[in-house]
Amino acid sequence: MVDILATPFLWVVATIALYAVAYWGYGKWIDRNVWRSDAKKATPAHMYMDGVEYFPVSRYVLWGYQFKSVAALGPILGPFIGITFGWLPALLWIIGGNFFIGWLQDYGSMMLSVRKEGRSFGPITYEFTGARGRTNLLAFVLFYLIIISAAFIALIASFWNQFSGTFVATVGILLAGLLCGQLLYRMKMNVFAVTGIGLALVVLSIYLGVRFPITLPWGVWNVPIWGLICAVILYAAAVLPTPMFVQPTNYLAFYPAYAAIILLLVGALATPFTNIPVSMPSGPFLFDPQGILGPIWPILFVAIACGAISGWHSLVSSSSSSKQLDVETDALPVGGGAMLSEGLLALASLIAYMVLLPSDFAGRTNVGAWVLGSVRLTTPFLGSLTGPVLTTFFGLVLIIYALTVQALVTRFFRLVAGETWGEGRFRVLGNKHVSSVVGLAIPWGFAVSGSWWALWLYFGGANQLLAGLAIMLITIHLAKVRAPSRYSLIPGVFMVVTTLAALVWQTGTFLYSVWAYLQNDKTWVLRNVRGPIQTDPNLLILAVAINAVFVIIGAALFVVGVSMAIRLFRSYNRSVAEARAKAPAAADGGTAEKGSP
Repeated sequence: MVDILATPFLWVVATIALYAVAYWGYGKWIDRNVWRSDAKKATPAHMYMDGVEYFPVSRYVLWGYQFKSVAALGPILGPFIGITFGWLPALLWIIGGNFFIGWLQDYGSMMLSVRKEGRSFGPITYEFTGARGRTNLLAFVLFYLIIISAAFIALIASFWNQFSGTFVATVGILLAGLLCGQLLYRMKMNVFAVTGIGLALVVLSIYLGVRFPITLPWGVWNVPIWGLICAVILYAAAVLPTPMFVQPTNYLAFYPAYAAIILLLVGALATPFTNIPVSMPSGPFLFDPQGILGPIWPILFVAIACGAISGWHSLVSSSSSSKQLDVETDALPVGGGAMLSEGLLALASLIAYMVLLPSDFAGRTNVGAWVLGSVRLTTPFLGSLTGPVLTTFFGLVLIIYALTVQALVTRFFRLVAGETWGEGRFRVLGNKHVSSVVGLAIPWGFAVSGSWWALWLYFGGANQLLAGLAIMLITIHLAKVRAPSRYSLIPGVFMVVTTLAALVWQTGTFLYSVWAYLQNDKTWVLRNVRGPIQTDPNLLILAVAINAVFVIIGAALFVVGVSMAIRLFRSYNRSVAEARAKAPAAADGGTAEKGSP
């Protein structure tokens, strides 16, 4: 046995214990004293039940839906970048971010929507900040969805290209999802029987992936082609009815996705017996040692997004899950519980990197390091499975986490585009087919041209800023009803300031790249793009143009974000002043016994 302090065991146990305190201690206290959830109060699921958008769902089923809708590549690849500053600061952010901010945003977004009769953030923003505030939010969300789509398409294409057995396995799961949807909704087959059939098909898909690997022969053009295939699949997911494709596929994907978390945590807890030590440096490194990312603040806090806090979660909580909440008291286990569960995925992913040697990363583009670390952790107790099987399984898990959530992102882009351009001269953009194509074509262009880590940091900055804006909406509501708001105000201010700083830094990096090119230094320009642009001298001017476009995108995100933040802070101050003139109330509409904004 190795020294227990030199293994991941202690850090896993400590994190799980702190998450338990976050849920049963801090979470229960907020639920009782701030929001004062009431199981007897009618939720929108019952008030407006239509069987399509509004309908009550068991907390256990809804938790699974919430988890699979929010858990994507953030808690897996965020730590890959964050560990650059040392695994210790990355771990502290995964713990502290989730404990004080992450679950609070997911749960608060859900409760805010429930208290506003199931309305999403668009109408709520209109109520709090007016028409311009709503327009700003929709514009920011559209930019954000394009960036997240670009990052996910780039990574899915890279995974299919790197792990040759995963494409057949992915197609197998998609077809299994289509079949299960038909069995469940058309033939009315028992859900347990359908689940059994689906899981058997998942296992068969992995087996076929191992037996029939697919490798494209076009070198630097492989990733663009894989990206195009990914876009076609996402288009189908965006336009087909939810029960036909997205819902059953996400349901099936939940099982291998969550199984991977359990396997990694078991592997980490077994490290004192499997003799697998922590090999990466603990840090902290205040600046990226390779001189690419920048300072630990604010970069670490946007590099590790989902798993600590994510703005995407607020969209899911307020636009979907809140309409299916059976009773108010389910909001904490569904919203808070799913976020803390995603924190375990971030923890498991960080552990998978911690047991690798720095040489195992083989450069910043080796995103397969997660698969390598996962195989290393689980092989000692899964020895009967061969290396190719485990590699295909964990590679497939990466794709599942990205593809299933990206399908929801594409659908959400279509809905926001319809709301934004449904009328007027640009109403054609509100058409579901046109908006889906546009919402995939632009991200595909970014995905095949920009380096994945540059896209990821932009995604992280936009994602975390959206989280900060969501927390401020929650805070405004609490201030209006004279419920204690400091517990959300402080995290909201921190996230807004941090992410705006990150966007400034990242935009400045791309601007510096263009300036350096004008000074005959081509290094930075080429570092922010990928092949074939990166390797073809004739495409150098295109690399400069892409960097310039990223400058414009960053500046636009910053300007819209600042404008939105100013409106929200002004609304908060007005709400505090107005609430002081009214009779004390609580977040549930009753009388507040204690507390003030």
